[in-house]
Amino acid sequence: MRSAYIVFILALVALALPLAAQDIPTPIASSPYVAFEKGDGILSLTLGTKLALAIYDPEAGSFVSDTNMYPGFAFALSYVHFLNDNWAFGGDLAGAFIGTLAERRLFMAPLSFRFVRAFNLDPFIIAPTAGLGMAILSLGEDKHIDPLFKFGSSFYWRATGDISYGLNLLFDIVPQFYDDSAQNRTGFFMDATLSVAYHL
Repeated sequence: MRSAYIVFILALVALALPLAAQDIPTPIASSPYVAFEKGDGILSLTLGTKLALAIYDPEAGSFVSDTNMYPGFAFALSYVHFLNDNWAFGGDLAGAFIGTLAERRLFMAPLSFRFVRAFNLDPFIIAPTAGLGMAILSLGEDKHIDPLFKFGSSFYWRATGDISYGLNLLFDIVPQFYDDSAQNRTGFFMDATLSVAYHL
């Protein structure tokens, strides 16, 4: 009788083991984390400094010895829309105030459309960018609208699923053309700014 009871218990255990094994999840190949998908967007608010690095005189074929400009204050509102998990297209509404040694104030509004390539290093994102646009410049009575070439990179730390904090190092090249070609100049500027980026 006791042996029959032991056989019955062993049979129950033998039947229960395959059933218990079915409840254990089978490992599957883990897919890489995707920071962005097609249709995602990033809205960024940016503040920082704008530096006049150099001014090139094409008539003389050399750089002007001094820009005569102090470091300025820069701000921007930017949006980029992801075309897939790596590439995005967007634009900037930006502005900057730069003081000069002659105690005049240069206002610069670089407006650009640009492409972004995002490299995901979770939780960090490196996003080099390049684009084209126009720069609206005002210095006293002198006002000008010039072409703009923008390139550089942003470095984001994704703090949550909705918010990232970023450091931006961006460069603007602004050629100026006048009726008198002797006045033509090309300005080289750098933005060193911080951003709060909202993931939409």
